Amino acid sequence: VIGWTGTFTTVKYLEQLVPVLQRIQHEFPEVSLLIIAERQPAIPLKKVVFKKWSRDTEIADLLLSNIGIMPLPDDEWARGKCGFKALQYMALEIPAVASAVGVNTTIVKHGVNGFCCSSEDEWFSYLTLLLKDQSLRTRFGEEGRKTVCQAYSIDSNVENFLSLFHL
Repeated sequence: VIGWTGTFTTVKYLEQLVPVLQRIQHEFPEVSLLIIAERQPAIPLKKVVFKKWSRDTEIADLLLSNIGIMPLPDDEWARGKCGFKALQYMALEIPAVASAVGVNTTIVKHGVNGFCCSSEDEWFSYLTLLLKDQSLRTRFGEEGRKTVCQAYSIDSNVENFLSLFHL
């Protein structure tokens, strides 16, 4: 299961990946796309599972994914996004595959805790690699969780936060 979570206004980023996902489903007919959003978008794929976003079920729904994706265009708006979707996946030990845009290239250490993609061919290659290799998915998941705990968690940032109050 390849998972994506987001708002209906950001589904346009997912739509840009449809040709890649169609190729993936052609090569791997058992693969489905899980979409978690406030309403179901019309995505032209053979196997789509929709879960209505809910604060109460978000974590359980995300955990249905074997791989989490974060496609973005390389534009000024996307370069300013915070990478939260990748952090969500990684915190849950779901390997992240993200566009090589903005802070994603800092959060996702390419080939260590996930993959960053700059082209449709890279998206296809890296998703294929993860779909074929359970041990790589497990390793990236574990490394992603470490990254979140060590660099992005509340515990790892206590001193930074408290230093804002010292003159």
